[in-house]
Amino acid sequence: MLDAVEVTKDLIRFNSVSSNSNTAVSDRLQDHLHAIGFTVERVEYRDPAGTGKVSLVGRKGEGDGGLALLGHSDVVPAEGWGGDPFDPWVEDGKLYGRGSCDMKGSLACMLAAGEAYDASDLKAPLYIVFTSDEEVGCQGAIEVVNRSRLFNEYDLRYGIIGEPTLMEVVRAHKGMVTVRAVSHG
Repeated sequence: MLDAVEVTKDLIRFNSVSSNSNTAVSDRLQDHLHAIGFTVERVEYRDPAGTGKVSLVGRKGEGDGGLALLGHSDVVPAEGWGGDPFDPWVEDGKLYGRGSCDMKGSLACMLAAGEAYDASDLKAPLYIVFTSDEEVGCQGAIEVVNRSRLFNEYDLRYGIIGEPTLMEVVRAHKGMVTVRAVSHG
């Protein structure tokens, strides 16, 4: 059984600052998804600097609709830390390390939640989506929307984004929409 704290510590050790490749941490996340029974699709691309990036879309269960748990594997730069921000530590019952809150802790909890359900018990599929580059323009999410077969078969009904919100429910989050308007006259 997955231990979310230990998985979080492991994920923190990957320096997945947005300017770096997130391939290594994505490989680890993909291994976890496979181990807990998810079908996984990789969406690979290169960012404008030519750095290889990976987003993952996992599915467990059959049917239409379902629930998506969504998160990102990149983190913002770590400046001003007293120690190595990619070497996690626990102090006074709190886990510290770059991404522990935003959002590698959430990724680990999503994996633990995904493990808790057997595919045969689900009335609709469970999706887990881990994107890249959320901290710098959301290119990973754009690539998933444009290129992922698994994501595009998902009937967008319900989603939970694991962003830190001080334990407050938030009914909307950062997103993108493109509108083309033509005016005559």
